[in-house]
Amino acid sequence: MFGSYWLLDATIMMIERTNRVKNLATEELAAMLAGPEPPLLFDIRTVVEYEKSRIATAVRLDPDIGPDDFTACYGSLVSGRDLVFYCSVGQRSSELLERVESACGKARAKSCRNLRGGIFRWYNEGRPVVDASGLTDDIHSYDPIWGMMVERRR
Repeated sequence: MFGSYWLLDATIMMIERTNRVKNLATEELAAMLAGPEPPLLFDIRTVVEYEKSRIATAVRLDPDIGPDDFTACYGSLVSGRDLVFYCSVGQRSSELLERVESACGKARAKSCRNLRGGIFRWYNEGRPVVDASGLTDDIHSYDPIWGMMVERRR
């Protein structure tokens, strides 16, 4: 009755009601990644989650980073770039984006958005994820409850 898509959609609606950040649909990200000026992707998950799988080209960003440290570490990389932040479903990345959005603007980022539904939506739609060895069909489910939002690949 309550499948992974229903749970993920309900979670996304709750996240969007409590966070003011702009969101980007997975199909929009796929088109941007295939385009001439791909966005700078920030993965806001733990090291263990990131190492299990991530969207190709994503840079891991500590979920607790503050605006000053973000600017010091990434300020020179974001100027003129579209930035996309993601986590498992969008909660942690929305919270982080709210904290660093002003710093991104000061560093002259072109845009800053959260990936709607995070890597779970990306993965559930059959889009590619990678690990250190290349393409993988595995994904870190965060925990058993969140894992119910993942459609396992066969």
